[in-house]
Amino acid sequence: EGKTYIAYTLGDNSEVTITIYDLLGYMVKEFKFASGSEGGRPGPNTVAWDSRNDLGSFVSKGGYIARVKASGPRGSMIIIRKIGVIH
Repeated sequence: EGKTYIAYTLGDNSEVTITIYDLLGYMVKEFKFASGSEGGRPGPNTVAWDSRNDLGSFVSKGGYIARVKASGPRGSMIIIRKIGVIH
């Protein structure tokens, strides 16, 4: 309840950084996963965001941008997706 799920698929063990920005470009939250750990393993991965910023406060409802960067043995890849928060 009250969570947004960010799903992605990796081809290899990869270092993954997920950064969430508001629509003005300010960083709201960042997740980091080491290669081979939960969130950095090959295959499907899902990260739950509880709509809190890095300070622990709930963010405002509205649109946000999720940037997922994966760096593995075959190079790096960045995807950007729009996500919404509804309270």
